[in-house]
Parts: sequence; C-alpha cells; structure tokens
Amino acid sequence: MRTLISSLVCLLMAACAHAPASAPESAPPAEAPAATPSAEALATPTPVAGLPHMEPPAAPMPGWVQVRKAHALSREEKFAEALALYEEALDAGNRDPYAAYSAACSAARLGRKDVALRRLAQSVDLGFRDVGWLLQDSDLEPLREELVYLAQVERITTLPDPHPTSSSELKTLFVEDQMDRQRPLEGADAWKRVAERDAQRRERVKAMLAEGALKEGADFLSAGFIFQHGNTPEDYAMARQMGAEAAKRGHPRGLWLAAAAWDRWLMNANLPQRFGTQYRINPESKEMTLHPVDPNVTDEERARWGFPPLAEIPTVLRR
Repeated sequence: MRTLISSLVCLLMAACAHAPASAPESAPPAEAPAATPSAEALATPTPVAGLPHMEPPAAPMPGWVQVRKAHALSREEKFAEALALYEEALDAGNRDPYAAYSAACSAARLGRKDVALRRLAQSVDLGFRDVGWLLQDSDLEPLREELVYLAQVERITTLPDPHPTSSSELKTLFVEDQMDRQRPLEGADAWKRVAERDAQRRERVKAMLAEGALKEGADFLSAGFIFQHGNTPEDYAMARQMGAEAAKRGHPRGLWLAAAAWDRWLMNANLPQRFGTQYRINPESKEMTLHPVDPNVTDEERARWGFPPLAEIPTVLRR
C-alpha cells in the first residue's frame, strides 16, 4: 500500500453532503501566454536538483474564498449559512459547476425548491455532467418529481464535455488511471500491478508530448494527473508543468494540479510543502496527517494560488 493518498482526494471535496468530488476552480489568465512552449520543451523534464519558483499560471476563480467556507459549513450541515455564501460567490461570477450544484443541495435540504432547481440548472449550464450522481444524490430527493429536475437529467445526456480533449487515446489513458484508483486494491501485488500500468501510461504520454499531440487544456490536465501518479522527482516536476500549461489554456483545474504537484515534489524530497495539499499515513494512528507546511510561505501567497490560510488547512484528513 502506498503511504500517501492521491492528492486529488485531499482537496477535491464537494460541499453537498453526498456530492461528487470537485476541484478548486481557477479562471483563465487575463491574457494569453506570450508564447506557447514547443512540444520539445514540454516533453523535457525539469532537472531533479530543484524546482524553480513558479508564479501562479492563472488567477483563482472569483468567490473561491466563499465557496471553500461554504463547503465547510455544508459538511457541518449548516445549510442556511452555506447557501448564502454559495449564492454570494456565484453572483460574483464564480463559474464552478460544483459550487452551483452544492448550492442546489443546500437549498434542497432547506426545503427551498425554487432556489435548488435554479442552481441545479445553473450547474448544468456551467458544466456539471455526472447524471449518475444526480440520480442517486439523496440531498436532491425533494426535487425528484419536479419537471425542472427531470429536464436537467435529460439535458445532461445531450450536452458536450465543457473541457474536451483533442486526443481520444489520452482520454482513455486518463480514465484508466482514475479507474485504477477507484476499485478496491488489497495487497502489495495489486499495487505493484497498478504501478506497472502507471509506468506504461507515463511512457506513452511522454511520447505523445514529444509528438506534439497535446493541444487542449484538458489534454495537459490528463497528462498531469498521470505524471502525478508517478514515483520520481521528474514525474512530479512534469505534473506541475502539465498543470500550469492546462491553467494557461483555460482549464479550471490546472492551477490546483500545478500546486499539488509542487507540494508532492517537495514532500518526496523530505521538504515542507507550500500549499497544504499532501497527506501521509501516520503509522501509529493510521490517520492521514498533513505533511509539514513551509511557514515561510505566506497566507497571501497561498491565496494567490486559491488556497486557504495555513490555520484553516485540516491537519487530519477525514474520509
């Protein structure tokens, strides 16, 4: 068994009590990058001696602070307070589909069907596509017979992915990467087989990068998660680079991935992390505990990347 949890799990927690995982969203940069790196440059790993400092490749999405606070309040079942913050963020221009979905959940739990249906429709407009979860989420049970709810269920199946990949092969590799982490795995042999498949996926993605096959932000995000599940400093450096490139190309999850990969690189070098995305299993308590965070990284710097103050980062990951 690996001694660290997938970095995706530690922060991708939707506020709705039974909602699917969501990512902290970031807006596209105000201006396009001055120059797009060449395929050769993107395929070249960062030297392992150290990672150079990186400025945020995109700005956090408006209202991200309110959304994070709302997530915490919703997990405490303080739905009225959570809903007020979700609505404040969404009205301020936040375009996170999971914020709108979680607002719908909070409103439904409060019996405010009109608000719940409006925010549910908004979540679909913004890119929510998990119809399977929509059908099973008990928070939305009060809406099941509403015509607007039924219309959203039907509409989702007709809508395109808001962040499509340009490579069907890369999309398949990413799905396989995620499936390997969703099915129950027991014993060293099972994880050894996953590690072998991970290595094969990374080699194929490296070849695709060298060929210039990655075009869209979603391509680079998929590549980044595949490298994030590597086991060397070069893998984590590549994951950071892919996340940054995804963010520059407008993908809302790229900023988070770049930060999480940076943290993972530091953790595996036995150095304190910057943003607080990485947890390790405590051998005594068996709990997922926060890897030390660099006290020299200010809360202001974390905010530039869309992360909360150090004092608000959970020291134990509750699952």
